[in-house]
Amino acid sequence: MITYAEKKGEKPFDWNKFLENPPEWGWEEHLDACDLSCQWVTCACGNQCYIIPRYPIGSPVDYKLESLGIAFNNSIQDAKYDVAKEILAKIEKRSEEIRAELIKQEMQALTALAGGEN
Repeated sequence: MITYAEKKGEKPFDWNKFLENPPEWGWEEHLDACDLSCQWVTCACGNQCYIIPRYPIGSPVDYKLESLGIAFNNSIQDAKYDVAKEILAKIEKRSEEIRAELIKQEMQALTALAGGEN
């Protein structure tokens, strides 16, 4: 799977790894994570599959996913890493739901083009 960050030329950031052993608030690693989390390309949503529809600024079109991304950023900014970890799991789940729906729609379109209705 190619992430949105990779598609935009950014190095993906492993948020799960970061949240396993997060730094204290205000440390350099925390500040770096704050910078990453506040940009749609490098936030937790940006590290999801690139096929997820997005607005030109990079925010997800899906309101639920966009809201989760904003909440994730707020949690990172406030060093509420336990909350961020929970939100990240929801982001990953919602992203997979969107991805599965897009793949299903694509398969239906291909089937229709091929003349079948399965």
